[in-house]
Amino acid sequence: MKAGRLRGVCALLLALFLITACSDYPGDLSGGGSGTSGGGDGLTRIKVSDTAGMPAAFLTYGVQRGFFKAEGLDVQMQTSAGGAAVIPALLNGGLDVAGSNVVSAVIAMNRGLPLTMVGSGTSTSDDPDQDFSGIAVPAGSTVTSAAGLNGKRIAVNTLRNINDIVIDASIRKTGVAPVGVKYVEMGFPDMLPALERGDVDAAMLIEPFLTMARTAGMRVVADPYSDARRGLQIGTFLMSADKARQNPRLVSAFQAGVRRTAESIRRDPAAFRTALPKIAGLKPELAEKIHLPHWNGTTDRASVDLIATSMRRLRLTDRSFDQTRHVLK
Repeated sequence: MKAGRLRGVCALLLALFLITACSDYPGDLSGGGSGTSGGGDGLTRIKVSDTAGMPAAFLTYGVQRGFFKAEGLDVQMQTSAGGAAVIPALLNGGLDVAGSNVVSAVIAMNRGLPLTMVGSGTSTSDDPDQDFSGIAVPAGSTVTSAAGLNGKRIAVNTLRNINDIVIDASIRKTGVAPVGVKYVEMGFPDMLPALERGDVDAAMLIEPFLTMARTAGMRVVADPYSDARRGLQIGTFLMSADKARQNPRLVSAFQAGVRRTAESIRRDPAAFRTALPKIAGLKPELAEKIHLPHWNGTTDRASVDLIATSMRRLRLTDRSFDQTRHVLK
């Protein structure tokens, strides 16, 4: 792939998403290593990326258990920062499939980028008590519920994304309108120290950081993902629209591998927890305690619709999202 074209795609993404650089994605953006090639073992080799942490652990588990191989795929796994960072590689052919979040995907497709949702990534539990996310505050904080977050500084991992939607929903669920909330962007590993120093008043955490906060004596005052919708789908798997259209067997094989992996974890979560220290770098005792995300295997269109509608209300996008065009069954 010519360097000029790559720079053009990066420039487009900078304009559309206000991301700082295409180099956020650590994999190959050149397209020279693109998949969908057959190996001597008869498998179709594809490059797949997902967000470092639980999303990537899910796919890695499925690969190691042989669920994708059973569908004829040799999945070469990579990890990324997630969000918009993976989109240049999808468009240039450096990746065949990438995990992202629904908000970034909707923004991209509403801006005309030729992408397609081909499957469901992480979702939260139907049981709020098992939500893998939460807003934590220091033990001595006066905040006792989402209503108390108005006027507070909340640490979030990304600005103008899924956090805006779910925190807005969480505050509104208490019967008050969100007013004066200040979002402070930082990485998840930096949030607990920032809370301890008083740099922020609250932090929107996911596992394993949520369990680490509880262990440190902090309090969880809201479950924003569950407050927005029980079982809310946050993640999605994307392909370029052209590749998805030209390779229907690849799409169906990948979807089947995702479903097999999701069903396996649902049947035997203990086996997944046992694998987490190796595939996600968690300490065994932490892997036993954390609340796991859920994976459903197929796209929850109600979640996508809720997120897209909320995005318009919060002015994260200026148009409706066409699921018929952009979401494969």
